[in-house]
Amino acid sequence: MRSLPIRIVLLLAVLAGAFAGCTRKTPLPTDVQAPAVQTPKPMLAMSPATAEEMDHVAPAARRYKIALVVKTRNNPFFEPMIREAEAEAERLGVDLEVQAPPQETDKERQFDMVRDLAARGVDAILITPADSKGIVPALKFAQERGVLVINVDNRVDPETARLAGLQLGGFVSADNEAGGRLAGERMMAYLEGAGYVAILEGIRGADNAEARKRGFESAVAGSLEIVASDTAEWDTQKAYAKFQSILAAHPELQGVFAANDKMALGAIQAIREARRRDEIIVIGYDNIPDVRPHLESGAMDATIEQHPDRMGKYSVSLAVAVLEGKMPKGRELMVPLEAIGRATDDELEFAGAPAR
Repeated sequence: MRSLPIRIVLLLAVLAGAFAGCTRKTPLPTDVQAPAVQTPKPMLAMSPATAEEMDHVAPAARRYKIALVVKTRNNPFFEPMIREAEAEAERLGVDLEVQAPPQETDKERQFDMVRDLAARGVDAILITPADSKGIVPALKFAQERGVLVINVDNRVDPETARLAGLQLGGFVSADNEAGGRLAGERMMAYLEGAGYVAILEGIRGADNAEARKRGFESAVAGSLEIVASDTAEWDTQKAYAKFQSILAAHPELQGVFAANDKMALGAIQAIREARRRDEIIVIGYDNIPDVRPHLESGAMDATIEQHPDRMGKYSVSLAVAVLEGKMPKGRELMVPLEAIGRATDDELEFAGAPAR
């Protein structure tokens, strides 16, 4: 057998070595490690608290600095919340600072307020978030600086908070989905279980807006037909313009649920200009002073009262109790809801009065 030329032998040797290098696994240096996967901490499970517990919170041992950051002072819903929070702070011997953006849509301004307060070193921030998800990084910033965060009224989005590692110190609110159901049940009673209705929604993505809409929809499902649903972002003028369009597009409309009273006022104006006051049921939410004359005159049929005064009072009580170590983090208090306005036929019959 003829021997291979020396150049071919050398070439085969080089190729064999290259193939062996491709199949060999090169170990990582011992001082190099794969990055650790950061697993978000589970959220603290909220446990219920009672108004009686909050009423028995004792004055603080030192003068804590607490900030209440509401969505805006442009909505009268927040005035009783602020007033009662200030009164409770005085009773408990703590300093309360109130901040609010000019409008409920000023989410970025509220975000900056929270960061500024945290940087200044307040002991606790009580927050009614304008954006349930967008506010989370600012609250996490506060938490990292040792600030206690109490969520008030509009719920911080639980999943966004969990992923960010935000642990809320507590929550004081009303059940917004239950409030939406209460409004839907009222609408069902007024329309006797059949009819065409519309919804004026709050800011989409905000927890309370979504919950109120969801509750209303569940209450009327299978009975009332929702022919239109649009956001007016809690604003009277936006609601007026949106509801003008809804009225023009749906002459069959018999009722509207406005997810707050400011939007209900816009709807009432549009109804009045369309000369349909006696044809359309109007139900709002919040029981602000501006709607009470309309409830008395019959231009508005009902609103849902959710007691913001108690939210303000008990959020301060809860913050002080946690700061003093008298109560653990993660307590939740829900204030009661009630429908205010024209009685239903069932209520009249129950009270012994003749049904209309």
